[in-house]
Amino acid sequence: MVNKLSLSNRLLIAVSLVLTAFLGLSAVSLNNAFESSAEHEQKKRLKNYVYTLLTAAELNQQGELVMSADLAEPKFSIPNSGLYAQITNEGDIVWQSPSAIGHFLALPFNPGPSNEEYHIVEMETGMTLLNLAFGIVWETDNGEEIAYTINVAEDMQALQEQTASFQRSLWYWLGGTGLMLLIAQWIILRWSLRPLHDVAIDLHAIETGEHRRLNDEYPKELQQLTYRINALLDHEESRRQRYKNSLADLAHSLKTPLSVFRGELENSDSMQQLRKTGYEQLDRISTLVDYQLQRASTEGKSSLLAPVSLGEIIYKIIGSLDKVYQSKQIRAQCEIERDAYIHADEGDMYELLGNLLENAYKYCKKQVHIIVTTLNGNVRIRVEDDGSGIPARAEGFVIKRGHRIDTQAEGQGLGLAIVSDIIVAYEGNINLERSRLGGASFVIELPRQ
Repeated sequence: MVNKLSLSNRLLIAVSLVLTAFLGLSAVSLNNAFESSAEHEQKKRLKNYVYTLLTAAELNQQGELVMSADLAEPKFSIPNSGLYAQITNEGDIVWQSPSAIGHFLALPFNPGPSNEEYHIVEMETGMTLLNLAFGIVWETDNGEEIAYTINVAEDMQALQEQTASFQRSLWYWLGGTGLMLLIAQWIILRWSLRPLHDVAIDLHAIETGEHRRLNDEYPKELQQLTYRINALLDHEESRRQRYKNSLADLAHSLKTPLSVFRGELENSDSMQQLRKTGYEQLDRISTLVDYQLQRASTEGKSSLLAPVSLGEIIYKIIGSLDKVYQSKQIRAQCEIERDAYIHADEGDMYELLGNLLENAYKYCKKQVHIIVTTLNGNVRIRVEDDGSGIPARAEGFVIKRGHRIDTQAEGQGLGLAIVSDIIVAYEGNINLERSRLGGASFVIELPRQ
């Protein structure tokens, strides 16, 4: 089920989960920070209340603690205000704020002199108080020390309401922000993934025959993909065209031997002559079929093909030819660059180099020289021999592109025609020069990619 989700849905689900987790953690962190800050402020406020009570307290001549009737904090004087104070001496209540009238405050906390302690106190009425117990020692005029504990308690309902209000606002704003971010993310994803949708539309147009290639108006990240797809489409189109041309050429080429054979059947009275003519034309037909099949099966230029090493192919072919032409004792000299490779079909390169080298071995006297170099993205192959060379009258036929086998110069055979067709398929070129060894020199240039 997950594999059937579109890229946009997958990204939207992933972003939604991450955004939800992020906003949730942010909300928890902010809420904890707010609660901690609010609690710290309340504790600080209780301590200030303790100092307020200390400024209002004094000892009379009898050594008794007396509180001023006019306290600086009005809440201590308002009954049930939520702020309460109590001063005790050895557990006995010495003074209690007017705000505590009607309440029993069990606040006998005694932290000791100059110490402070905070406690949560649950009242019978259900009220929850935060209490600060602060211990002091008061010295009388005659040097007597009296220990007191000042308890200041504040209702936590205000803090809880403040925290709840903050949480509601927090979730409201974070939820709204998250929803807006999700909508914005969905719009961004739709816009960002639009080129992929356009590629799918263009591919469908290619399937239906409306377009032949993908257009070039795609973002940089997709250009390499569309370039490879176009290269594949061009390669397949080139192959189809070669098949079509090869079938047309084969049909045209078969007309002559079939006409000769038909004419011989109609006019010849000699069975021996008929048989001879029949074998000759059958051999010619077989050669034509082999040639056209080779043309049709040539892969042609494509950067999608894996790179092949020309050096390895050449050394394997030379090893085989040395055995075939062992009696001639041919000396083959190779000068091949280490990185001489080409993106091509290995079978095509074996056919190309095999025909060239076999031709050189066949017509040389004793020497064959192979030079392979790379320059400006091309690979140059030079195959030369010390033979008698190719007659001037045949040079044009040997390297002419698009020629048919029945127009080949005598003695050059099928091999060079296949070589020429492979070079055309790979968008290269071939030149025939005079060899430094005295014979023929074939110079071929092919693009590496």
